[in-house]
Amino acid sequence: MCRLLFFVSSVLFATGAQASTLLILQFHNNSQYSDLNWVGESIADTLMTELTGANQIVLDREARADGLRRLSLRPDAGYTKATIIRLGQSLDVDLVCYGSYEINLPSPTAELKDSSIRITARFLDLRKLHDGPEISEAGGLSDLTRLEEHLAWQTLKYVEPSANIPVEQFLSSAKLIRLDAEESYVRGLMSSNPEQQEKWLLQAAKLDPKFPSPAFELGKLELKQKNYRQAVVWLDRIPANDPRYGEARFHMGLAAFRAGDYSAANGYFHEVAKQFPLSEVYNNIGAAENELNQAAAIDDFRRALEGDQSDPTYLFNLSLALLKNNRFDEAARQLKLLLAQNPDDAGAQALLDRANAKETTSTGKVPPQERLKESFNETAFRQLRAVLVHSGN
Repeated sequence: MCRLLFFVSSVLFATGAQASTLLILQFHNNSQYSDLNWVGESIADTLMTELTGANQIVLDREARADGLRRLSLRPDAGYTKATIIRLGQSLDVDLVCYGSYEINLPSPTAELKDSSIRITARFLDLRKLHDGPEISEAGGLSDLTRLEEHLAWQTLKYVEPSANIPVEQFLSSAKLIRLDAEESYVRGLMSSNPEQQEKWLLQAAKLDPKFPSPAFELGKLELKQKNYRQAVVWLDRIPANDPRYGEARFHMGLAAFRAGDYSAANGYFHEVAKQFPLSEVYNNIGAAENELNQAAAIDDFRRALEGDQSDPTYLFNLSLALLKNNRFDEAARQLKLLLAQNPDDAGAQALLDRANAKETTSTGKVPPQERLKESFNETAFRQLRAVLVHSGN
């Protein structure tokens, strides 16, 4: 990670590129219809996805939720400007996007799905502590995703004035999702109950099969539930032009590895490394290669370790690969570094005992399995990607 951040800093210094970090809050429901609170998260989710796809650095829902928890804030509340500033500063962002929406029924007896909506987005520049523009979209609630996509395009024009992405790219038919599918997806996204979450996401995927978002979330859910092969099936539905493609491929690598398909895992992780050359990815490549008895595993574990010389996962895995290749002294040196940090690591101690005893793999003992990294630093790779785009590399 250190090597990556040093590279980013070097590029910034050399090019003068200004890569801003953006926090997008759930939009506040200003109407009396609480059953439409989900719309606020739908707007935020679309903005997050589209701006990330346009090479902006956007905090994900997990980072946002962590910031809200620290300040004891409800995600759907209307915040004062002072609160927004405090939240943004606590998360170390440059810009905050927040807003609200109004719902109006054509008649008192009309159904909510037939209502109209006006969305208003506002921006706060924390670098200069001043307000940005106010952007509005209005239309029928049934056209919600069209309104959200156009709002995302307008937001990009403010955040990145030099971006030259045609509005048609945002309003392509593939991005215009049925209202009932969007509602089901967002309700699943917001649910804290795994069973209810899966129910809503499955319903969204059924209502609009071309909608990649529920497939992405279902894939992660199946991975968490150790349904590895089904996780791969869902995640494979994420198209290559989707901003979540790299992350989906990373999770597919995890699922394939856990299912024992090390060749497939190796392929997925290598694909991710082409776009996101992070230590976490090289660690997992090395793990798959080591299971496949490929000598390249040692080099890839060393490459991972270059990013963080003290990471216990990288030290353990490198030692495991060295031991597998009967390089006992080198393995012992790495394990001693690990145990100096984590003396209670029983697996590392057992491995050190084998290295000291110079036990070869031919002894018949089953070696421990490699330790995987379950996620990678999305903010860091988004920063790197944004810097590279700014610098023209």
